[in-house]
Amino acid sequence: MTKICAHEAWGNAVRAAAFDYYAPYTIDEALKLLAQYGVESRILAGGQSLVPAMTARHARPAHVIDINRIMQAERPSISAGRLRIPPLMRHVDFAPGAVDGPLGALLAELSGHISSLPVRLRGTFCGAIAQAEPASEWCLAAVVLGAEMVARSARRGARTIAAGDFFETIMTTTLADDEMLVEVQLPVLPPEARHGFYEVTPRAGNYALAMALAVFDQDEDEMTNVRLGVGAVEAVPRRFAEAEAMLNRRRPSKRLFREVGHVVAELVDPMSDQLADADWRRDLTRTSVMRALERTLTRPAEATGAP
Repeated sequence: MTKICAHEAWGNAVRAAAFDYYAPYTIDEALKLLAQYGVESRILAGGQSLVPAMTARHARPAHVIDINRIMQAERPSISAGRLRIPPLMRHVDFAPGAVDGPLGALLAELSGHISSLPVRLRGTFCGAIAQAEPASEWCLAAVVLGAEMVARSARRGARTIAAGDFFETIMTTTLADDEMLVEVQLPVLPPEARHGFYEVTPRAGNYALAMALAVFDQDEDEMTNVRLGVGAVEAVPRRFAEAEAMLNRRRPSKRLFREVGHVVAELVDPMSDQLADADWRRDLTRTSVMRALERTLTRPAEATGAP
């Protein structure tokens, strides 16, 4: 394991507050450091959120634990009907063809919406989940698909957390100070699964103002096992059981999708910020839901790629 005192190595050239830097070679080493330093430490994976926050001194961890040398953290696998995503799987690793089937198509499309290419090259799936940005495409996908998060602690071992219980509020999760998100598990979608995604952004690469993801299984002419969620509108992404019930065992149609869009827009409790007020976000929710549902009809089940 490598340790560097950043303020000693770079002196006044460093803009972030002084911190100690560690580069463990195993997850166990990283967990021991988290157990030792707790709330004063932060995990560094892609660094696309942490580094800018530290540079602006919005985040001032005394200890930074860089996990990029942990080789075991890079390889995804599929077992027991679940895709197991490790801590260092980058956004770009979900490019078309990287993961087979409808789940791979969904992940490839969402990865193409994430910020810019430099961010996609360095940022990680698990890092985005742990960061819990309201406008994160991956956080929305985790909630809609029913992901499970595996967190580990040197003291307490591993625990599994359902996506619906993982996100608490803006950039806050149920992870303890000494826990590391070591895996996210997504259920593999069946061959008959279809999806549609739509988001509204001021311009390409900016934070979304609203987004919606719809997934269902196509049973002849009917939609079954419908899952519908909205992100970037409330503090955390969430599914809408009322809307899912309206769609389940129904034949897809634009008229039905418009009705569902209006229902979801009335159910949300939109936040207001410098990007958009609550009323605008409510309108964008209606549009995002309608268009996400419409896109399930216009794309082959395994269509891939960015919009």
